[in-house]
Amino acid sequence: MLPLLLALLLVAGMAPPVITTATPPLATGLASMEWLRCGDPSATRPPVVFIHGTFHGAWCWSEHWMPRFAAAGLECHALSLRGTSGSPCDSKSVKIAEHVADLTSFVEDVLPADSLPPIFVGHSFGGATVLKYLEAGGRASGAVLLCSVPPSGNGPMTLRYLQRSLKRAWLITAGIALKRCVKDAAVARELFFDETMADAALASYMPRFAADSRVGLDVRDFAKNAPSTRADNKGKADWLPRAPPALVLGAARDCVVDREGVEETARFIGTAAEFVPLAHDVMLVDGWEAPADRIIGWIEALGAID
Repeated sequence: MLPLLLALLLVAGMAPPVITTATPPLATGLASMEWLRCGDPSATRPPVVFIHGTFHGAWCWSEHWMPRFAAAGLECHALSLRGTSGSPCDSKSVKIAEHVADLTSFVEDVLPADSLPPIFVGHSFGGATVLKYLEAGGRASGAVLLCSVPPSGNGPMTLRYLQRSLKRAWLITAGIALKRCVKDAAVARELFFDETMADAALASYMPRFAADSRVGLDVRDFAKNAPSTRADNKGKADWLPRAPPALVLGAARDCVVDREGVEETARFIGTAAEFVPLAHDVMLVDGWEAPADRIIGWIEALGAID
């Protein structure tokens, strides 16, 4: 679909969207953060900032979604979080507060001063990072939580998988906690993709999974500071009155984040969950166009922002 989109742009006399890369230092002390940028700035539409999850980097947005969003007239950015190959650090693990501080620094110090507050699109653990950013009062015009790790973290979700299927629970434990997905193509396919993913494409992603998982999230710290620690007795964020508009999308064939997890996220942020019939990596699998276009339509429905 993407080659067809680019061909149509050429026929229409429009140049295909160009993705540029920069590595600015941040005020938080991170020596360089990988920053991909695509599309033209707008005075009335916020920029979109994509935040990846575990085992991924900014690269996961550049193949399909960034050109798609830019072709729709949206300025978009993708960041590689601290500890990935694109934004290396010396630590053995990274705390969620460090990710939040880095995002804040990027928005406040790197984006142009006249930019509107961005719309964040967070995938998997990137969604939890976006929630913590909003909890901290970070500026945002909107938030899209995509197959997001729920506010309560992975613990309750893992227990649900144990109750349903020991095989599935072991797949997640071995694939993610023990990092078998970086070496075993079958495990990577079942966790992130589906049977339609070409073997060559899958083989090209696996070295990236390895490179972007050498420094992991401090899961004990995250458990102590999970977004759900700020939930009221109805499971809603206690900071919801100041939250921006939000869209929560899950994947019906997701082997990492279950339906209950997606619905927990939607309840926490005060909206209803929607689902697409795809696997976890909705930005890379066949059918990626549907969730991309749903998000683009949602952003367009927000209208111009003064």
